Amino acid sequence: MHVRKIESVINGMLEQVKAYGLKETSIECYRGLCNNVARYFNEMSGGIYCEESLEAFKSVTDERCENGEISLDHCRFINRVIRMISSYAKTGETDFSSAKGHKKYIPSPDSQILINSILDENKQNGSCRALDSVMRRFFCFIEDTGIEIQEISDDDFFKFIEYVSDSNRGSISRTWRALRMISDYFKAHQISELKANLSMLKMKGAPVKMIAPFSQEEISKMVACIDLSSPIGIRDNAILLLAFETGLRAVDIIKLKFEDIDWKEATVSVKQSKTGKDNVLPLNGIVMNAIADYILKARPPHDCKEIFLKSNEPIHPFTQTVSLGHMVDKYSLKAGVDKKPRRRFHSLRRSFATELSMSGVPLSTISQMLGHKSLNEARPYLSYDKTKMAFCSLDFAEIPIKNGIYATSKEGDVE
Repeated sequence: MHVRKIESVINGMLEQVKAYGLKETSIECYRGLCNNVARYFNEMSGGIYCEESLEAFKSVTDERCENGEISLDHCRFINRVIRMISSYAKTGETDFSSAKGHKKYIPSPDSQILINSILDENKQNGSCRALDSVMRRFFCFIEDTGIEIQEISDDDFFKFIEYVSDSNRGSISRTWRALRMISDYFKAHQISELKANLSMLKMKGAPVKMIAPFSQEEISKMVACIDLSSPIGIRDNAILLLAFETGLRAVDIIKLKFEDIDWKEATVSVKQSKTGKDNVLPLNGIVMNAIADYILKARPPHDCKEIFLKSNEPIHPFTQTVSLGHMVDKYSLKAGVDKKPRRRFHSLRRSFATELSMSGVPLSTISQMLGHKSLNEARPYLSYDKTKMAFCSLDFAEIPIKNGIYATSKEGDVE
């Protein structure tokens, strides 16, 4: 029997995850969770891979979900990664399906060979494997209409778009991308007579939605209901205050190290994970005291450089930002703060920018504090303030108002 180390299996699986074309932030989530799996195997089976240990890890995960320690979504993600590790260990190929079962769209063998050739030719463009299902669906559509491959016309591409537009739950832009690849491949290899240039067609972006930030009052309510007599409460208090008072991203907070804080200068220095840009931000006394309280009174003994640690055994730094998201959900619920759509931990960063804007801080300074490369990147973080917008409204000096609460009782006087 071939004995393999869990690290070997995980590294092989992660290489295929990277080749699949996921964003680096997503890959980091997979890598962080896989680190947890590796630690579990090192404790349970000396680091040797076996299905029994993987099943045991799954059972522990399901139990934690039932006890409310992790969310259902996080539990599903863990189980997905477990399935991916298992499939790679058994077959050398990672199962990227969202659930166990057969592929939904299965074209003819000839069409699948053609799909593989198109994807292989576009490997340098990334995310190609994610387009496989779109291409399979397209060729199934063509086969159902009875059209031969060499007879495919420009019209058939547009008919397919119309066919999937109502039922497509995924990204329509991904569908367009897959069709452009097919069209370009057909033209390059003279498979059929296509004339339309699909690359000229661009998807119209969805309108930018206003995501309501947490107000100062809401954040105060959340912080006020934290139990500062418990180590977890002291840690959570420090993290929430740090996020709101600096606008740091969750990923940078969990990577924050002791050396990043200058206690004499009252500053925190970070190399932003998203941009790679260095940023130095001021810390006020409240935040510094909260962090100091955690380090001196509540932080479990550990020799790692990261400041904030998870509370569950085995003790280790945060590997995923999802835990900080659960933290916001937890205290929002406890404080009776509405969980508005799309409002999450990152909204604390939006709150930071909005509070600065309402205080009259120039956009250029806010952009610099957020660590953005340009002013335009900071604009979506700024939410409007109804009260201040009211001052921008025109007065009624030139408008004769005869009815309503703003009607004049006598000329020049407003009721």
